[in-house]
Amino acid sequence: MNIYTSSELATKTRAVCDDVKRQGCAFVTNNGKAEIMMIDLSGFDSLNDAVHSYDQWVGQRALEALWRQSNSRPMTLAEIDEEISSVRAKRP
Repeated sequence: MNIYTSSELATKTRAVCDDVKRQGCAFVTNNGKAEIMMIDLSGFDSLNDAVHSYDQWVGQRALEALWRQSNSRPMTLAEIDEEISSVRAKRP
């Protein structure tokens, strides 16, 4: 895995892209903070497959964030019952 600054990406675009193809992944930082992840898409059969994989990754990250949040403050049984009642009330 390689890490590049945004200015390196701007001045050495071809070299960074070639490195991503060789290594499979690279990160671009701005002021020391990771902002962009570049990945080689040649392993996917189509762009749609790559987009689907990205969507799954985003969904997994969201699910993990929910799990962390729920672990930091578990719901009481009363809160769970209230949530279930609320959803049921909204059903037609």
